[in-house]
Amino acid sequence: MKKIILLIPLCVAMLAFSSCGSENNTAENNASEGSAAVSENSADIYENNEKITQNETSSATDKNVAEQSAEVPENASSKSIVVYFSCTGNTKAVAEIIAEKQGADIYEIVPEQPYTDEDLDYGNRSSRSTSEQNDSSSRPAISGSIDLSGYDTVYVGYPIWWADMPRIMYTFFDAYDLSGKTIAPFCTSGGSGLSGTPKTIAGLEPDAAVTAGLHASSYSADDADADVANWLAEIGLSE
Repeated sequence: MKKIILLIPLCVAMLAFSSCGSENNTAENNASEGSAAVSENSADIYENNEKITQNETSSATDKNVAEQSAEVPENASSKSIVVYFSCTGNTKAVAEIIAEKQGADIYEIVPEQPYTDEDLDYGNRSSRSTSEQNDSSSRPAISGSIDLSGYDTVYVGYPIWWADMPRIMYTFFDAYDLSGKTIAPFCTSGGSGLSGTPKTIAGLEPDAAVTAGLHASSYSADDADADVANWLAEIGLSE
């Protein structure tokens, strides 16, 4: 009888120990499953972040493409373009006549720092335009850019300042490689003519074909239709 009484507490102790072990195993299993769930959730979060990053990158790329496309003239189906720089409107008037006759696109070279009337005071030796022309290394900055790769012929217009192209035109030719294209230069001035600028352009763009240039008087730039038509015929570019 004593043996039976002694065995009862022992059995109770063993059952309690077994129950504790089972609970611990259950807790460990639950903890393990919980960890696995967290890991899976972490993976989901990482994938979502990655997708967000890819979408953001894609949007940025689309924006860049849109900005680059905006630099190309709307009528980019033409194989010719008129690129011009004009401060007083004379060269612009001739550029528009050429673009209309040739069905060409047109693009204005705009300086980052616009020229004021004081800047264009040729009688003032310290004016901006005079100072730039006296400095052969001067390269005024251009606002914006354009993709010229799809054009075969580039008509380039400018006024004559102190017997040369404005220095911003040197900025333009430094920035764009027109190799393999035909460059047709035209200019406006009070009476100084082309001042050798077609030869200068040929030196700046040695792998381009530079045609004879057109000089239009500043006093009759708005009425240069006949001069433009004759010039286009002479250089073989009449439409």
